[in-house]
Amino acid sequence: MTNIEEILSTIEQVHKLEEDKIIYVGKPSVAFFREYVLAHDNDFYEPLSGRVDIETFVEKVHRLSTSFILVIDGEVAGLIASYFYDVPSEKGFVTLTHTKKEYRGQHLSTVLLKAVQDYARSVHFKYIDLMVYKANIPAFNLYKKHDFEVLEDNNGRCLMRWKV
Repeated sequence: MTNIEEILSTIEQVHKLEEDKIIYVGKPSVAFFREYVLAHDNDFYEPLSGRVDIETFVEKVHRLSTSFILVIDGEVAGLIASYFYDVPSEKGFVTLTHTKKEYRGQHLSTVLLKAVQDYARSVHFKYIDLMVYKANIPAFNLYKKHDFEVLEDNNGRCLMRWKV
């Protein structure tokens, strides 16, 4: 059973989707986010540890992110870490999307992504950007399906944008 106070250092919103399915929105604790990223590093299209310094990334996400944690039957099923701190630009950024392997195929990334889009609207942001590899077909198609458009394609690494 998940103790949400150990996962999020601050809780901004709670969305009860069903009796056993809840999205918590807030700042992730350093310990939770580090453990989560390290436990699932090889699940990513390109492991995070090969692209970023994990400790620096964990600290940045802890300090600056608004994270969306999906809990099903008391267990973390997936999350999206995003940034909504650049108020003048009215542009958020999704830095990480992940669904645990045992929960895949249930469209949970769609549920999380819609929560992020709703949040962007609620804080009056006009855009959400993200980077995704075009060859990461499930992720690329997820974003296309939810109205993200390719702004740049740098050798298969795409900057995509969603507009409110």
